[in-house]
Amino acid sequence: MRVEIANKAGLGVKAVRELKKTCRRAMRAEGARRDAVLSVALLGEEEMEELNMRYKGREGCTDVLAFPMLEGSGKGFILGDLAICPAAVAAAREEYGVEKGRELSFVAAHGVLHLLGYSDEDEEGAARMDKRQREILRMAVEGRCSRR
Repeated sequence: MRVEIANKAGLGVKAVRELKKTCRRAMRAEGARRDAVLSVALLGEEEMEELNMRYKGREGCTDVLAFPMLEGSGKGFILGDLAICPAAVAAAREEYGVEKGRELSFVAAHGVLHLLGYSDEDEEGAARMDKRQREILRMAVEGRCSRR
């Protein structure tokens, strides 16, 4: 499994490394293909606002957007693209209810789950995603990976 990150937001090396690990852990935990490739763009607020309006028809900045592809290529099986805005994540940190410094991982796991078919459009789906994100973060802290 490969995670490619375009760091347009200027996130530190340690944070980028942790983000990659979380994405791979979420992919493994959900049984993604071994040849899966995930692309993550870390964006500023203006660029994220533009994407949110263009693809979701929503005004304002958001923390994460997921664009599933789920198709084969010469590089492997393209899972899809995530756009993450670290500034939006930092602003909403307290809403996530996770340990300080784990909020980007929490949001990245959320995005990966969307790419793998999870939906949070209703309360049941949102609760299911939230529970699984927290399980993935717990696995990261414990240094293990649990498949469903």
